[in-house]
Amino acid sequence: MESTLVTPPLWIELTTIVSGALAGAVYGATRGLDAVGLGAMAVVGGLGGGLIRDIMLGTVPLALLNPVYLYTVAGAAVFGMFFGSAVERMHILLATVSTVSLGLFTVVGASRALLLDLPLGSAVLVGLVTGIGGGILLDMIVGDVPPRAFRRGAPFATAALVGAIVFVALTELTDLGTDLIAIACVFLVAAVRGLGIWRGWVTPGPIDLTPKELRKQRPEPPPQSTE
Repeated sequence: MESTLVTPPLWIELTTIVSGALAGAVYGATRGLDAVGLGAMAVVGGLGGGLIRDIMLGTVPLALLNPVYLYTVAGAAVFGMFFGSAVERMHILLATVSTVSLGLFTVVGASRALLLDLPLGSAVLVGLVTGIGGGILLDMIVGDVPPRAFRRGAPFATAALVGAIVFVALTELTDLGTDLIAIACVFLVAAVRGLGIWRGWVTPGPIDLTPKELRKQRPEPPPQSTE
């Protein structure tokens, strides 16, 4: 099926951007950043994934073409700077919006890649990076590595990856409308993420299947003195 661009209503986009910007500003405040640093964290939290996506696709970032995005982030940054405690009291609401925005950004990124006739694997990658890119940049700015998106715990990057794969597959293999597929995949990502948090799921780590005979023997540490 021929792909069409997923374009959510502006108010939904701005809501998710405000959520990410507020989270970024508060995160920066807990790390002792100054006003400029909080502003930068708000921009990265609200627009980081989209900026990375557009750079990957070789286009002028949408956030720079439409000033309403930057104005929205600036307002959120100011609010987060002076009303940090109020923002922290809204953590459940912000977490809910963040879960939905993870799926939304993932789907929008993948749809833009498909519209440019990129290979299916590339479309999945662009969708994944769009969904988690802002959070990764936030952690890198403050030196919180490895980024939280890649740590074992409730699915985050994994949820975005699942959503991107399903969106690309359904778009290419079925005759369902793009908007219907997008809505279903946003709910899928939100469900995987939400259920993971609720049920305490932990994303799988590496498993060494190398036969024992081929594994490199690690020297045992010397015994510690009890004196």
